[in-house]
Amino acid sequence: MLPRSTICYRVLQKLTSIQDGDLLEGNPPAWASWKSDAHYLPDVFYKRRSPSSLSVLVRWVVMDPITTFGDALASYQQVELVILAVGLALRGLWIAQFPETYTDVPMYIIDSPYPFSEYEQTSHMIHDLITGYEETYVQLSYKYSDPF
Repeated sequence: MLPRSTICYRVLQKLTSIQDGDLLEGNPPAWASWKSDAHYLPDVFYKRRSPSSLSVLVRWVVMDPITTFGDALASYQQVELVILAVGLALRGLWIAQFPETYTDVPMYIIDSPYPFSEYEQTSHMIHDLITGYEETYVQLSYKYSDPF
């Protein structure tokens, strides 16, 4: 008897062995970590001249941390770290603009020096970074057979 369904996976484009590799050069801000249990970004994010500010994130992302030499996509770990950092920054900027929708927002966030236009600029920055990678994905082909 044949199985009711068969799933076939096929790699379409530039997926390489690099994707299981280490982090690339360049350092993300210190707060960009999967290990944090804080509800909000630390106060250093909201200090324009700190080594963990939004501008540090921007400088890191402008270096194109999701691409390796030869224009191959970086490791999954690297790409996920970039996504995490940008997502946390966007959330931090959003909370600074709309703190009334959250509980126990620290004063340093409410007094954020960043105008809301930073949110839009950051979203454009990440859009520019990922543009062109839509061909770099795995397509799922699904074949269904029903013996009845």
